[in-house]
Amino acid sequence: MTVSVGTKRQVIARDGGFCLLALPGCLGEAQTTDHRANRGSGGSPVLDHPANLIAACTLCNGAKADARSLVLLDLEERGLWIRKAATNEETLQRAKETPAEGLDGQRWFLVSATSRVHASKVGGAVPF
Repeated sequence: MTVSVGTKRQVIARDGGFCLLALPGCLGEAQTTDHRANRGSGGSPVLDHPANLIAACTLCNGAKADARSLVLLDLEERGLWIRKAATNEETLQRAKETPAEGLDGQRWFLVSATSRVHASKVGGAVPF
């Protein structure tokens, strides 16, 4: 199972239409989505949840897959890369509990393909 075109469109709209990764060579405009915690080679569809997806351009999506530790550390600090946990379900929970940083530096919990909640609005509680 892969992420549907409709879900990708909704996630891109939710994230403002711009690539959140913003790596060197970024195209700016998002054409696809990126898994914050990678599924790997065909991994579990559990990780296709919208809380694990962000808007990305095709160049950044590919560059992230080949990124080295310093780039991944920066992405992790911005909530755009999630380390794998022991199970896919635990990894998804980690993604749900980690706000993603937008291009303006604001942090958002990604609730669904169409909604997000500003991290300052939840008062420490995760909105799930």
